Amino acid sequence: MVRLDAINTLYLIILVGSLAFGLEALLLGLGGKLTVLYRRQRVRTLTLALCVGLAVVVPAIITSATLTLEPLYFCVLVLVYMFVASRIISIFGAKLARTTPRPLPPQPSDLEVEEMLRKRGYDKLVKKKRKSS
Repeated sequence: MVRLDAINTLYLIILVGSLAFGLEALLLGLGGKLTVLYRRQRVRTLTLALCVGLAVVVPAIITSATLTLEPLYFCVLVLVYMFVASRIISIFGAKLARTTPRPLPPQPSDLEVEEMLRKRGYDKLVKKKRKSS
């Protein structure tokens, strides 16, 4: 049976919670655009959050293991990497939260406009327009 010491247990807990760190970094980087992105593309947003979370947590684990840091410094390192990731996301946020404008409806023809005016009881406007033309 493999025994995990405190730091390895902390690594495992932080690694499992990397989605939360990714969402936090996205929220800090994108602000209110994250909710719009989530409503339109949920799977893409959660996948992106997981990737950002892993990009925050894995370097923190590697740095902590390399420098043999205490657990408190490891937690601070995760937060620092999260803020760095959020700044990088805010720089490239325009590409992430790009929204395509909805196409404009086709403009009604003159005959359709005249028909709408007649239906609403504005026959006088239609007649004046025809006389002036």
